[in-house]
Amino acid sequence: MAGTGSGRIGRVTYYLLMLNLLVMAIGIGVQYLVAGLTPALHEFNPGKIRFWSQPETYKPGPPAKPDNQAANPAAQTSVCLEITGLSQARYQDMRALLKSAGLDGGLCTYQFDKGLSWWVFWPPEYEAAQRDKVIKAIQAAGIKDVQPIAQGAMAQAYSLGVFVGEAQAHRFRDELRGKGLDKVDFGPRPNLKSGRLGCQSDDVVKLAGLTANLPTWATKVAPPRCGLAGGPETESGAEPN
Repeated sequence: MAGTGSGRIGRVTYYLLMLNLLVMAIGIGVQYLVAGLTPALHEFNPGKIRFWSQPETYKPGPPAKPDNQAANPAAQTSVCLEITGLSQARYQDMRALLKSAGLDGGLCTYQFDKGLSWWVFWPPEYEAAQRDKVIKAIQAAGIKDVQPIAQGAMAQAYSLGVFVGEAQAHRFRDELRGKGLDKVDFGPRPNLKSGRLGCQSDDVVKLAGLTANLPTWATKVAPPRCGLAGGPETESGAEPN
């Protein structure tokens, strides 16, 4: 009986020893496996690993700083034009250029060195009988301050009012047309010889289109000449019809 008990104890001891060796082998294998995966996990995306494991401690990095053009768009979106030999015809031509470039709607503003630079007028009438009809029509519309123009390119026209800004002249022109004076128009006063036109837009393509088709009497100059890019503010005129 004693031999049988000793053999049974030996077998139990053997099984326990083998079990310990198996557990030890599994533990070593797990350690190697974890050690092998850890670098790959860190290389994959350490920020997201930290976020999902500890969301309350994850903080994204600071946003990228904008470049100089994005931080100061006005430096790239302003155009100033010097206009020489200014006349009603050239003013009309520039209106057409602005419209074709998509820069109408008050995106461009004129500057002059004199005050009261805009006027509302009835265009020249060269026949005496027609001039009499025009005077009566103007007076019937309630306009008392009518001044005939005796010389210059606008001789035989009638001045119906002078204004500081383009928008004011535009509104008065529309008011008179609403009273039946369909030929009334507005523009820079005839005594002006030159002026500046400043345009500002977020669309650099439109500005480039304007400067690519300039007539000889419109020259591109530095934007501060038009009060742009930090210069003095100017009146923003409404776009003429």
